[in-house]
Amino acid sequence: MTLDEFISFIDDVEKRGESEEGIRVRLRPFQEEAYRAWMERGCRGTIIAPTGTGKTIIAGYAIKVLDEPTLIVCPTERILKMWIERLREKFGIVATPYYGQVKRLSKFTVSIYNTVSTHLYLLDRFKMIVFDEVHHIASDTFKRILGRIGDGHRVMGLTATLKREDGKHLNILSKLPVVYCLDLREAVEDKLVAPVNVVAIPVKMNEREAEEYRRVEREIARLKHEAVVVEDESERERIETLIKKKINERRQILSRLEAKREAVYKIALRHPDQRILVFSESIESIERLKRYLIERGVKAETYHSQKPEHVRDYIFKRWGSDFKLLLSCRALDEGVDVPEVGIAVVIASGLSVRQLVQRKGRIMRPRKGKTAILYVVYAQGSIEAMLPMKIRAILKGLVRLY
Repeated sequence: MTLDEFISFIDDVEKRGESEEGIRVRLRPFQEEAYRAWMERGCRGTIIAPTGTGKTIIAGYAIKVLDEPTLIVCPTERILKMWIERLREKFGIVATPYYGQVKRLSKFTVSIYNTVSTHLYLLDRFKMIVFDEVHHIASDTFKRILGRIGDGHRVMGLTATLKREDGKHLNILSKLPVVYCLDLREAVEDKLVAPVNVVAIPVKMNEREAEEYRRVEREIARLKHEAVVVEDESERERIETLIKKKINERRQILSRLEAKREAVYKIALRHPDQRILVFSESIESIERLKRYLIERGVKAETYHSQKPEHVRDYIFKRWGSDFKLLLSCRALDEGVDVPEVGIAVVIASGLSVRQLVQRKGRIMRPRKGKTAILYVVYAQGSIEAMLPMKIRAILKGLVRLY
């Protein structure tokens, strides 16, 4: 949807006004339980539930019932548009966007974290605030938003996992404690999401790749040692920044291994008629993988942040008909409603619980008789060897989500 198309859509929605039908959905038992838990805690707190189970429905229901001036804050433009459409379709609520070039304040307004962090006064204009993917407000970029929340606000945080590797989720818990948590094991048992079969595929690095990997590992180890012994706080922060850069470099190396491209090709041949979603950690790696697959007769397309949104919309529409493999670099990690897909391949990933929970959630939309397959292609002898075990632990409910 282009900007002009979106403005036209909003104009049309505003002209039609609020539907007389009101609430058009009935809460599932767990959604009712989550909603009541939030109400009982003074309409203030965080709800944790797996991707695809309907967290936005819980929020929409609360917005409709309370009928107070409400601000919904989400991470991206695409998710913003999803909120506006979902509120209209399910609850007859006319919401307006406030971000970028389209700034329309109304009783029900949807914005994004970047906009709210630079327009903090927005928070003061609303009685109720919904934070979608609430873990974002603990970051250094958006923590000012958390500090601006007043005692008089009704606040609902939504996420599939609140836990952050940097520990900053504790700042969220101090203001928005968890009022309800549905873990994956329960969701699978209750058939709210599809079960997942995790298939680990180890591959070997070639000599050049292994040497490059070992070099970065040595640099990370050296920097971590320096960070422990250094006494100056500013110097420690500088070293920690370098460590993050080196960890990212390690991910880049692991994302573009030659053997991983061959593994994805073989997976594609194994499932020729099914949609497959591939996750990586760099745009370069998925563009290179796309060329590799096409050269071998497998149609594929890439989806990432450097492509305009209307192009990404077009790619979604073609997925399943013109091509079966969609190669993604983080752009589909959270918040986006992915079309029906039951197979995913992780060829590179961080080890954070949040990212792993989000990624496996892309393929867990329930369907009768469905068992999703998650292929984890990892480099032997690397830090990635932990990935299959960690994902299985998450699926069994053995990993804390906050």
